[in-house]
Amino acid sequence: MADYDRSTGAPWSAEDLEQLRILAAEGTATSVIAVQLNRSEEAIAHRAAQDGINLTAASHNPYDPDTLNR
Repeated sequence: MADYDRSTGAPWSAEDLEQLRILAAEGTATSVIAVQLNRSEEAIAHRAAQDGINLTAASHNPYDPDTLNR
């Protein structure tokens, strides 16, 4: 049985949604966003899909010239 914290099923506040948008835009990994917002990765992915937020993490490949200035 999974452990549930106090945020399970809690409604999303405007501040939570804004933080989700900011972190996603920065290319933050879903697992990191989940920890910062005290929610599961599934909850993050579901809410992002619901609001049309792209969760694709930015590439941090050291050999990719597009990421050298990040």
